[in-house]
Amino acid sequence: MGDTPIDEHVHEIFANGGVIAGTSAGASAMSDTMLVRGSNASSFRIGDLSMAPGLGLLPNVIIDQHFAERGRIGRLIGAVSQNPRVLGIGIDEDTAIVVRGHRFEVIGTGAVYLVDAGDITHTNIAEASPDEALSIYDLKLHVLSSGDGFNLETRRPDRENVAVSLEKTS
Repeated sequence: MGDTPIDEHVHEIFANGGVIAGTSAGASAMSDTMLVRGSNASSFRIGDLSMAPGLGLLPNVIIDQHFAERGRIGRLIGAVSQNPRVLGIGIDEDTAIVVRGHRFEVIGTGAVYLVDAGDITHTNIAEASPDEALSIYDLKLHVLSSGDGFNLETRRPDRENVAVSLEKTS
C-alpha cells in the first residue's frame, strides 16, 4: 500500500485531523514497522520474526494484536529487542487505544501491554543463532486496562483522563 494513491489519501486525511482506525492487522499497520509473521511461542527464538513497513501514522512503536488470546508476549519482546528505541504495544481482543497527540487511552474489556526495551542492559540478539532463545535484561513491562492512559513521549502510564472522570462522578 505504501507510495500508492490510497496511502497518500490516508496520510492526507490523517494530517487534516481525520480519524484513522484499524483492527487486527489494521492496528499493526498504524506504526512505522509492523509485525507480519512470528511464532506465538512464549520463548522467542531470534530468527522467528518478520517485519515490514507500516503506514507510519504512529511513529516509534510496534503494535501486535489478539495479544493475550494468542500468547504473543514473546514475539513482541523479540520485536523490541531488535530495535530498543521503539515501544511495543500489545492489544487484546475487544480492546483499543485511542491516540490523541502524544498520549493514548485504553478502552474495551481487555488489556494493553507496553514493552519498553529503552533501558535494557544486555541482549543476545546480535550474537546468538536464529534458533536460540532470546536473552534480555532490564526490560520494562506495563499492563493497562480500560481508562488507563499512556504518554508516548515520557513512556509512562498516566491516569490524566481517569482522574477527571472520577471527579465528575463524585
